[in-house]
Amino acid sequence: MDNRDIRIEESDLASRTSARELRRTIRQKLTSDPCIRIDLSAVKSISDSYADELFGVLSAEIGLEPFLSKVKIIGCSKHLTRVIASNIRNRTSVAA
Repeated sequence: MDNRDIRIEESDLASRTSARELRRTIRQKLTSDPCIRIDLSAVKSISDSYADELFGVLSAEIGLEPFLSKVKIIGCSKHLTRVIASNIRNRTSVAA
């Protein structure tokens, strides 16, 4: 695993608090790394609140275009992709 990789080991992601902590870690990594990868291959489910707090808020904070170019989500099922994309869309359309 590369230093730019963040692998989430939990299978069920639901806590807004843990998502907030991970978002802060990612923001810190982005200050020194041009791109990071978030590996969700172990994740089976994600709540809207977790997806919003991690991906939605992060995309609103740094901007949609920088988010799309700097944050790569790998190992993600179609269902997780839909939940994450919906929350990113909701946050970035509100920020626009």
